[in-house]
Amino acid sequence: MEEGIRVVIADDHAFARYGLRMLLDSDPDINVVAEACDGREAVSRVLEFRPDVVVMDVRMPNGDGIWATQEIQRARPETKVLVHSEYDEDPNVMAAMRAGASGFLLKAGDDVTQLTRAVRDVAAGAWIFHLADTARMRPWFDQLRTARREGAFPQLTAREREILNIIAIPKQTTRTAAARLGISHKRVENAVTDIKTKLGAVDRAELIALARAAGLGTQP
Repeated sequence: MEEGIRVVIADDHAFARYGLRMLLDSDPDINVVAEACDGREAVSRVLEFRPDVVVMDVRMPNGDGIWATQEIQRARPETKVLVHSEYDEDPNVMAAMRAGASGFLLKAGDDVTQLTRAVRDVAAGAWIFHLADTARMRPWFDQLRTARREGAFPQLTAREREILNIIAIPKQTTRTAAARLGISHKRVENAVTDIKTKLGAVDRAELIALARAAGLGTQP
């Protein structure tokens, strides 16, 4: 029986996948269950193997890491995505965070301790960022930590929090939120706009990522 933290590796370079597998397999509590060479295959492997963590390259063919992260978070949000990039200044890294990734690790810094610790931490619900990215990510990261510590998003009204919780549930929309709460769709859309402003989210994908990271969107 397979045990431990179940991991899928997604990278378009076979040698990189081999190296990652060797590093991760050195930890007895981590189990690499599958590999993928592009974004679409990464999504397929997640649906098939139901891993705890995906170690995801950003720049891949046939659906890049950003697209794959979005699809994974829509289909199976309990799977955490750890972005693994060669470039700490890659704008795609921030896009992947907004798509729902739980962390970023620089490939150049790979060693057994760093990589296995990052996988363990992400699997446990932590947010992981390479040190070079700290300044850019700190405002967002601090907001997430505050939300977890003090209760999710105290700046929201009770109604706004209800709406955010519903739309953060996979496959739920503003229309389903309106139906469940017995209010108009326009009122829900207006509330979502206000919520994005209050939380500083640039788009709905980032809003959903923030909500799920704070523990919302988990109720059926």
